[in-house]
Amino acid sequence: SLNVLHLGDNSLNGYIPSSLGNLSNLSVLGLYSNQLSGSIPVEIGYLRSLNVLHLGNNSLNGSIPEEIGNLRSLTYLNLGKSSLNGSIPASFGNLRNLKNMILNDNNLIGEIPSFVCNLTSLEVLYMPRNNLKGKAPQCLGNISGLKVLMMSHNNLS
Repeated sequence: SLNVLHLGDNSLNGYIPSSLGNLSNLSVLGLYSNQLSGSIPVEIGYLRSLNVLHLGNNSLNGSIPEEIGNLRSLTYLNLGKSSLNGSIPASFGNLRNLKNMILNDNNLIGEIPSFVCNLTSLEVLYMPRNNLKGKAPQCLGNISGLKVLMMSHNNLS
């Protein structure tokens, strides 16, 4: 049974196969820095043992699936530089073990949701170069372990 699938920094193209959702023992999925396109399959949300999800630096499109919020063991999430749009899913409030949330250089819209303040394990919240608006939640100051907070190049007020 496969635990780690690490295919980053290759020349993979095409779609991320939905059949990856069948790899129930997977703890690391690294498909970053390829030429993958299409949307993130909702079946990724079936990978309940996943600790690391790194799909950054691809040519994906569509919004971030709510189902990623099912990955309660996730400690590292990198969807940066992936041309994703839509808002940050409310289900991300379930990711209580998350230490790194990296969503930079996408086309994300809406406000920074206040649920990020419930992610008390966060050390890195990295979301520059999106189309986020409104104010950063004041409660971010209450996350004692937060080391990096980057939200530049948005439309924050």
